[in-house]
Amino acid sequence: MIVSSYAAAPALDGWDPEQEAAFLAAAASLPHVSGLEIPLYATGKLHKYDGGWFLKQLRHLPDHLTYVVTTIPDTMDRAASSPGFGLASTTEAGRRSAVERAAVAAEAVRTLNDALGRRAVRAVHLFSAPRLGAGLPGASSAVNELTESLRRAAGFRWDGARIVLEHCDAANRSHAPVKGFLRFEQEVEAVLAAGTGAGIAVNWARSVLEDRDPDAPVRHVELASTEGILGGVVLSGCSSQATDFGAAWDDSHLPPAPVEPASLLTPQRIHTLAAAVDAGLDVTGLEPYRGLKVSAPPGSSVPQRVALLARSIDEVRRAGFCRCLSRQRAGCCG
Repeated sequence: MIVSSYAAAPALDGWDPEQEAAFLAAAASLPHVSGLEIPLYATGKLHKYDGGWFLKQLRHLPDHLTYVVTTIPDTMDRAASSPGFGLASTTEAGRRSAVERAAVAAEAVRTLNDALGRRAVRAVHLFSAPRLGAGLPGASSAVNELTESLRRAAGFRWDGARIVLEHCDAANRSHAPVKGFLRFEQEVEAVLAAGTGAGIAVNWARSVLEDRDPDAPVRHVELASTEGILGGVVLSGCSSQATDFGAAWDDSHLPPAPVEPASLLTPQRIHTLAAAVDAGLDVTGLEPYRGLKVSAPPGSSVPQRVALLARSIDEVRRAGFCRCLSRQRAGCCG
């Protein structure tokens, strides 16, 4: 599975190149890891502190790894300083700025591929910002704007990487959103209307947070599978109570239960989600990538961070998230 390389990394607590290198090498070498999710920052680099250093580290990792680039740090950074920023913005300036950042993401993909001498990036996660309630009229229904932005972004040189719109929680009248972007059904509509071959990624926690409904991720997987656009499924937990990882109902990337007992991402829910993904594959024949995104409590040592990742991987595999386990196929995930 694709494992997030930054959500649990030491760099979230501060910059220590030796610790960061040790964590990256250990995480990439864990059994059943087929690739890493890496972030694009506002600097246009693929690391919070040193993009050049990071590319050098990737050259030392196993050659079989593939990569998913997420633009969520860059998106949230820019949305904080410019509320109109986003691919779904109702303002031309907001959309233009977001499309320009998509071009930066495409350039980062090419830079990474060049550094490794192969087309190593399989997908890039884009998002349907801006946040509803940012003072922009019509921001909650900007399907046409998102459609046009996706078409414009598709014209960049992605060097083999697929554009994938990762869903985040949308606005809800019953509680304040974490991200507050478009609803899943609106994003599906935009991806289909754009007709560019883009996909949609379902992040378990982000789907749950939308309506605080643990059954939502399965519905989202089923809808995207029915439409033939499910590009990825990412396991990331959340909780109805505060934990060492963050506040209640926050996008804190909790490990699955029982690694974090308060996590709503239980073995049974993982199994149910995996069954929905497998059922969609039987219908469409299109295999989405499967990801895991967990954080670590602040101040954790490198061994503690790696152990947490390893335990999380074991739990989600045991629950059937890996297709080879659910279908008993020998040789897969070896």
